Amino acid sequence: MKGFREPNLYLALVMSIVTFFATTPFALLDHQKFLADLEFEGWHYSTGHAGMEGNTFKWYLAHLWKTEGALGLFAIVEILRGIYMRSKKIVLLSVFPLAYFIFINNFAVRNDRTILPLTPFLFLLAASFLATLLVPATRRQSRWKWPMLVSGIFILVSLIFPLLQTAQDGIRLTAIDSRETARIWIERNLPPGSRIAIESYAPYVDPQRYTVQGFGWMIFETPEWFVTNRFDYLVVSQGIYGRFYLEPDRYPNEIAKYDRLFRVFDLVKQFTDGGFEIRIYHVAPKYEIVR
Repeated sequence: MKGFREPNLYLALVMSIVTFFATTPFALLDHQKFLADLEFEGWHYSTGHAGMEGNTFKWYLAHLWKTEGALGLFAIVEILRGIYMRSKKIVLLSVFPLAYFIFINNFAVRNDRTILPLTPFLFLLAASFLATLLVPATRRQSRWKWPMLVSGIFILVSLIFPLLQTAQDGIRLTAIDSRETARIWIERNLPPGSRIAIESYAPYVDPQRYTVQGFGWMIFETPEWFVTNRFDYLVVSQGIYGRFYLEPDRYPNEIAKYDRLFRVFDLVKQFTDGGFEIRIYHVAPKYEIVR
């Protein structure tokens, strides 16, 4: 209880509030909109988001391993070491990441953006662990080179995954994917004035050249609806339909609707550049809609 009499604890709380409103002024200036959006996101995270829901604990651990590698393990070891050694500094540094990790695992929705606030604390904890390893190496005792070698290996291992991930992301971001090649192909091959339906994560389609209508998911409407409303082409994106096919047990109804859409209309062109798929279908009203 002695810690609750520490003035700096309450100063930190006040400064946190001041900093929040200084960096998010419209939380005050437009508080009604802020509160409404906050309520919506709470509902959103609690109810689900297609392709980003379920198995939150397993997913977050897998994501941290994929992106941070051994740094995450070192941070966990440091937390356990801090508790065992009763280190006030380590325990204090561990409070937020532990509390935040438990908090976000109570929601249905999970994604990389949600866990991002936790990562700086993991880096600090991992750095503390590596610094602890280096302490024996700084003492010129007999065989002092062995602790230095072991510490060097740990540091190297901790950097491998982040470096590899950064390199992969850099290559991916500099490569041209199907959204660009599909955009060029559409401008060169589809007749001007065509009525085109596009879903989220699809290539840009010039609204001055074509009649364009956007959809969150193409299966929001039935094949019959697209025929009745005289659409000429559908542009569908892996960014939407792909998430359902990755989890067939969770989304059988959505997959069935996309399968029917793909079966009914003619595939005009398929792009797979940069590991991202775009499909363009021709809406042919002369064909009988098959179920």
